[in-house]
Amino acid sequence: MSPKELNTDQDVLGGIYIPPKPGIFDTIKECGADLERIGEIISVDPGVSAAVIKIVNSPAFGIANKIVSIPQAVVMLGVDRIISILKTLLLKKSMANVDSRMDMNLFWKSSVSVASVASTICRQLNLAMPDEAYTLGLFHNCGIPVMAAKYKNYEKVMEFSYSREDGRVTSEEFSCFGVHHAAAGYRISRVWNLPKVICLAVKNHHSVARVLDDSSIENPTLKTLLCVLKMAEHMVNLPEKLAQSDIDFEWVKHGPKILEFSGLSEYDFEDLEDAVKYTLGDDI
Repeated sequence: MSPKELNTDQDVLGGIYIPPKPGIFDTIKECGADLERIGEIISVDPGVSAAVIKIVNSPAFGIANKIVSIPQAVVMLGVDRIISILKTLLLKKSMANVDSRMDMNLFWKSSVSVASVASTICRQLNLAMPDEAYTLGLFHNCGIPVMAAKYKNYEKVMEFSYSREDGRVTSEEFSCFGVHHAAAGYRISRVWNLPKVICLAVKNHHSVARVLDDSSIENPTLKTLLCVLKMAEHMVNLPEKLAQSDIDFEWVKHGPKILEFSGLSEYDFEDLEDAVKYTLGDDI
């Protein structure tokens, strides 16, 4: 990330709190290929360790044999996958004291639901990106709490944003604040050194139609991840959970284009939704 990019972000976000990346990730990087040492470092925090193990054993990860320890998880899943999970957990922990004026338990619960469904969609469709989809599901709305902490009327604006029949969720936020949660989330994801494709998906998760129509974007992974995310959001009724909107106007507007890109008919999507719900059960 260049100094120019940093300054641009700081100018746009104007004092919005961006949680710093914990030093544990630099410590892990210094371990190189020493998987045992990496496992030991992560295991220092019992609460985080237990949370990591709980996630990797969830239906969303589809692991046949239960994992019982962090070292075992590191060996079986690899360092990159574990670090990705760790980042999402520590982001949640770093925001615990943010005065966001919103129900953070509900927010994180909805994020976990989207992440689990997105990962399961990938498995059902044989897409080789379930981990990326899970990370995106957890991180894509991470800009919402920091926006809510900065602006007292943010929740009301967000509710109005999701009730727009044109499906342009971020337009209302930008009109009121000069910035929106996708931009704030993009900044957080870059500070936390998420993979570039995840950062771009966070940035564009309310601009899916534009990305799909842009032939200059030669990144099929980005487009597929965005489609998976939108399908997951729709399946868990995210607009209703976040903003009390009983209609997913964004899906109504762009759902057909998303299904077309994904090679799915409406009937295929219904079957997919049934399969996801059967796989995850009460975890949705």
